Amino acid sequence: MKDIIKISIVFTVFAALIPAIVFLSGKTNAAQSVKADLKPSEEVYIKVLDEQTKKITEYEQTSFIVLSLMAQIPSGYEDEAIKAQAVLIRTYLARRSFTEDSSPTKELKGALLSNDRSKYQTFFTEKQAKKYFGSDYTAVYEKLYTLTLQTEGELLTYKGEPVLPAYHAVSCGVTRSAKDAWGEDIPYLVSVKSEADANSHDYETKLTLHIDEMKQKLIKAFPNIAFDDSKAFLELENDKNGIITKAKVCGEDVGSGELCRALDLSSPCVTVKFSEGKAVFTVKGLGHLVGLSLYGANEMAKNGSSHREILEYYFSGAKVQ
Repeated sequence: MKDIIKISIVFTVFAALIPAIVFLSGKTNAAQSVKADLKPSEEVYIKVLDEQTKKITEYEQTSFIVLSLMAQIPSGYEDEAIKAQAVLIRTYLARRSFTEDSSPTKELKGALLSNDRSKYQTFFTEKQAKKYFGSDYTAVYEKLYTLTLQTEGELLTYKGEPVLPAYHAVSCGVTRSAKDAWGEDIPYLVSVKSEADANSHDYETKLTLHIDEMKQKLIKAFPNIAFDDSKAFLELENDKNGIITKAKVCGEDVGSGELCRALDLSSPCVTVKFSEGKAVFTVKGLGHLVGLSLYGANEMAKNGSSHREILEYYFSGAKVQ
């Protein structure tokens, strides 16, 4: 499996809410602003390349995980749900380390990842986190730091290797297999039920586009397709859960992910109705729907599941070690 696939499918649509990331050179440790007794047993630093300035910043790993949590999961979620995500972030870093050790990415100039959110995981800088959380920053940071330390050293593995730590915000009632989503048969990324997600405010959204507006978006996204007014601009086939199995633009096959990006649809669980010159899209879920559902994880935590149980449910056959 190509590394670009491994590293680009981890982030969720939460990234769209996060401002552009700016780094300073040198080391940074956001933990310096919180209680001195909250310390990892061993300090490890993560190198991050700023794509604009080409400067590299080193983040202490636990601090980096916390800053990632701040950008990826609501801080008010249950402790065990947050801990599950902390393990996924650490697993992501371990997987990236193995990838870079075996086949360094020249463009990263020795860093582990960059601030290119189309390829690498989303996180806040300390400055961004303080701006976002305001007066709550210290309390939130301490909470997440403590929870992260409670998972210290834990990785989610399959047959002894770090998993591809895919996650999304809200499922459509089920998660999607990697095979259906990306054409990659990954044994621990299979479809599982996540029915509690239906209670989320983000579970279902509707989008109405005038046909001409939809056409312009599709032309921009798929410039190599010859648009013919005699053909249907958009045709969708769905599985029993409403997830797109096949999409055609003017008779040409396109990927469901590409289509969602083109039309600003929040997930590939989409149905469409055409009426009076308009296309009305009904969308369920938030994100690519593969792997961990953050909302589902929170509901499991409310019902008493541990972070280990949550992760081992959403990643079939994987183990927290």
